[in-house]
Amino acid sequence: MADNDRDFILKREELAEDRTDQAAVRTELARERNELAKNRTRLANKRTFLAWCRTALSFMTFGFLLEKIDAFLVSQHVSVTDALLGELGTLGKFTFICGPILMLFAGWRYYQLEKDIGFKKGGLYVFPEMVLFSVILGAALIFVIF
Repeated sequence: MADNDRDFILKREELAEDRTDQAAVRTELARERNELAKNRTRLANKRTFLAWCRTALSFMTFGFLLEKIDAFLVSQHVSVTDALLGELGTLGKFTFICGPILMLFAGWRYYQLEKDIGFKKGGLYVFPEMVLFSVILGAALIFVIF
């Protein structure tokens, strides 16, 4: 019997003994891959939520700009009709109010996806986002009322 044949037979015998160990290792590796995939999905969900929050803040900034454009036009000595200024003000209030609505939608979607992924109850820390949302909502209400 050649050395290559002997080595081949020894390797087959070792593999037969380690087959149960190999199955356990494969199972553990599959679990780790699944956990890493869940973490990537959670992080992608969080990035998407924060992107929607950024979009909502941009809407509010644009709305504020449209509402206050009359002060800029007066300082530049540009004459614009009152009807146009009124329409710009209405559009500004509309886009300003759309910001918190977008943020509510983003939060709702974030929680729905987290439920689908299967988060644990202690795994969500949304206190900073809720404080930000409360401040934005308060600013929107003050802006619309006054």
